[in-house]
Amino acid sequence: MPRNGSTALSRLPARRVLAPTLAAVAAALVLTAPAARAQRYPERPVQVIVPYAPGGSVDVIARSLAQKLTERMGQTVFVENRAGAGGTIGVSAVTRAKPDGYTLLLTSLGALTVTVHLTKAGYDPLKDLAPVSLLATSGLVLSVKDDSPIRSVRELIAAAKARPGAINYAVTGVGSQTFLAGELLKRSLGLDMVPVQYKGGGPAAAAVAAGEVQAGITDSGPIQPLLQSRRVRVLAVTGGQRASAMPDVPTMEEAGVPGFRIDSAIALLAPAGTPPEIIDKLNAEVAAALKSPDLVDRIHAASHDPKPNSPTEMKAMLKSEFDRWGALVREAGVKLE
Repeated sequence: MPRNGSTALSRLPARRVLAPTLAAVAAALVLTAPAARAQRYPERPVQVIVPYAPGGSVDVIARSLAQKLTERMGQTVFVENRAGAGGTIGVSAVTRAKPDGYTLLLTSLGALTVTVHLTKAGYDPLKDLAPVSLLATSGLVLSVKDDSPIRSVRELIAAAKARPGAINYAVTGVGSQTFLAGELLKRSLGLDMVPVQYKGGGPAAAAVAAGEVQAGITDSGPIQPLLQSRRVRVLAVTGGQRASAMPDVPTMEEAGVPGFRIDSAIALLAPAGTPPEIIDKLNAEVAAALKSPDLVDRIHAASHDPKPNSPTEMKAMLKSEFDRWGALVREAGVKLE
């Protein structure tokens, strides 16, 4: 029998005794590290890049959401506008950012599903971005200055046919969803109208109200206050149903353009490679924020409806819209000169 109370275990080398224990500790650390990282996130301010000029629906919703996330997460969430090239400048900046959850993209899906089929964007939205959540949906609007002699979609069509090339209209940048909507409208009806490009929905809507252009195809948010102040007249919305904020305005189909339907969506994304536990935490925070009555009111005021979803659902939606718009671009033969 071993002397001095020793055992067989006590005579084993220490490293043989400790190895299983250390391995178990290491495994536990590996499993708990992601959860701990998500629990600590964010530990510093979070930048949200909006690839459009201030004043449009995307910008308004981004700033409203950033304020609510700041309140919920205990760190400043701030918006930076990087407008230009139909949204590609801002999107590109996010695809090149470190995938750590501290640089996010809040954008209209048009910059990810339309522009990339029309320009050399320099990124693949399906590979270079990680969807976090859908935020809100709406339709685009077709508008004119309030004192314009054009009072309906049919009258706009008649004016364009009577004076080919004389009607110009505002859109939000080269290759944007509004740009493509105009191209599809022209091709479906055989119209000759000229797009005038602006860096965001706010400047485009202001151009319509100022009479710089004869018409405009823009997101609905910046048009709403101009409509209320009687500076613009909205001829139609492009969505599948009338907008709750403008119940008297017909859809394009109701206004005499069969089959013309374009919905707009706003989403939050991160650079590809962002840890999934951070994506999931952001998704949960966004979903909770979008239940806040004051944020819902702000989104409705921007003529959108809150519609959060999961990262998986957002990824599937992005792929579906990417494919759909790619097919529309090819079928319409739309090319940028």
